[in-house]
Amino acid sequence: MTADDLARALGQTFVRLVGAGEDRVVRDVEIVEATDPARTERSDLVVAVGVRSAEEALALVEAARESAGLVLRRPWSELPEVRSECAAHELPLLEWTEQSTWTTGLTALRSAVEVAPGGSAGGSGHGPADQVYGDLFQLADTVSALLDAPVTIEDATSRVLAYSSGQTDVDAARMSTIVGRRVPRATREHFRSLGVFKRLARSDEPFLVPAGANDVRGRYIVPVWAGGEWLGSIWAVVDGPTSPERLGKLPAVTELVALGLLRLRSQSELHHQVHLDQVRRVLRGAVTQRPRWLDDGPWRVAAVDGPASLDADASREVLLGLSRRYGWRQPLIVDLDSTVYAILHGRHGPGSLSWLTELATSRLKSTAATRLVVGREVHSVGDLQQSLADATELLSLSDSLSRNEGESAANRAVITFDDEWPSLVLGRAVRGQVGRSWATPLAELLGVGSTADAAAPAGAASSDGINRTNGTTSSTRGDWAATLEAVLDHWGEPQKAARSLGVHANTIRYRLARFAELCPVDLDDPRQRLAVRIELARLREEQAGRLGTTTAVGRPRAATPGNALS
Repeated sequence: MTADDLARALGQTFVRLVGAGEDRVVRDVEIVEATDPARTERSDLVVAVGVRSAEEALALVEAARESAGLVLRRPWSELPEVRSECAAHELPLLEWTEQSTWTTGLTALRSAVEVAPGGSAGGSGHGPADQVYGDLFQLADTVSALLDAPVTIEDATSRVLAYSSGQTDVDAARMSTIVGRRVPRATREHFRSLGVFKRLARSDEPFLVPAGANDVRGRYIVPVWAGGEWLGSIWAVVDGPTSPERLGKLPAVTELVALGLLRLRSQSELHHQVHLDQVRRVLRGAVTQRPRWLDDGPWRVAAVDGPASLDADASREVLLGLSRRYGWRQPLIVDLDSTVYAILHGRHGPGSLSWLTELATSRLKSTAATRLVVGREVHSVGDLQQSLADATELLSLSDSLSRNEGESAANRAVITFDDEWPSLVLGRAVRGQVGRSWATPLAELLGVGSTADAAAPAGAASSDGINRTNGTTSSTRGDWAATLEAVLDHWGEPQKAARSLGVHANTIRYRLARFAELCPVDLDDPRQRLAVRIELARLREEQAGRLGTTTAVGRPRAATPGNALS
């Protein structure tokens, strides 16, 4: 776990990352006084206290230069010289939020570090989450004793996290809540109609809700907030107002409940971040043995193309949410190098190619303009990197596939390696031509680099061929490219070639005869046919702006950066 992972896990409640730096593993939290900035260990997250000047802040940066990260308060974290020094040492810099107190912030940091693999308290006894749940149950009993009432502790989604023990004189709503570990829908709707949840989300003041219909007893509700954020609530079943003496002791307990909810959330987020990192390591080839969380093979890697309006993080979370909603309990979906990928198993059911294809066709495609691009099937973990490479390369060619194959390809929700491996081979051959002069004698015929007919509109007559649109004795240079593509793609079948162009077969025969007069290329030679087809594919990519173009034969223009095939 790195400083960036910590910031993600804790959200904006306590700290935020203001300087990324190098990814260094955090194993412990070290508090360092500004007046005694002793040098720390590389795996320490250094929390600076007592800083009173820019000089002290810079001294702390120097002392922590080899550490896993430095946490400063404003205004010291905003000083340009501090940020510059941190960047020079590649030291991650985190900033305390204004709402965060030392006690709650340090507790949250330590809890997050403890739950991470390799943390200072990792691997001993029960898991940290078990301990937090145990603490919450004890706190529920404490509140129950204070108010002399049955109590539940719930998160912001009405999921029951803990409840008090011992009381049996409760209403059916509370019994259903405890048994189902979630507030029943009817009960939620009852309290929602009273404006309870709006009040919880707006204020941290406790309030009393009187008894309602269907034997629903009254509730004394305590909102649980931390750092300006609503985390959950404490619900006590009561028959009337509670004495001020009892209520006076609630704030201290409520603060402890808030810490528990924050610890649970940070642990859940850290588990999520650790899982993402594990999947990324497999895709990058850093793992060769099958991890326990990975089902038996074979597998494929799918790249997710879209939605265009979302960045990789947001696209990943959308796909994760949809996958869980439709049955994939532990989706193997990550963002890697600004693209979202999924590892799919070879069986049927959630997490398989057929399942994700159905999801993409019925849900993603219709709502978010999303397409899946799938690599080859592999049988070993070490080969997942190859399937990833296939998916990435096919993704770069996906626009070209749509253009070459028409609307049917453009509307396909799934593109697979099994169907499109020829496109990969051709794409590699075409990319090899970037920056090189044309080798075939087609250059002059097709007008590559020529300005003679550059201004002529499509379909207009020029001096050296046949106009495809009316079958007369003139042709644009673009017609030659289309004719040759059709002839080569349907070699030996002039009827099919003619149908693809919308002309008569005799027109194709005439054009081939004319071509033989104008261009010294022997189309009966299979090697020359292959070379011509590659050059034509190159021309189409140049025209679409996906490759550099040759402004004159032998003088290449540089490829446009960032295009799909360069």
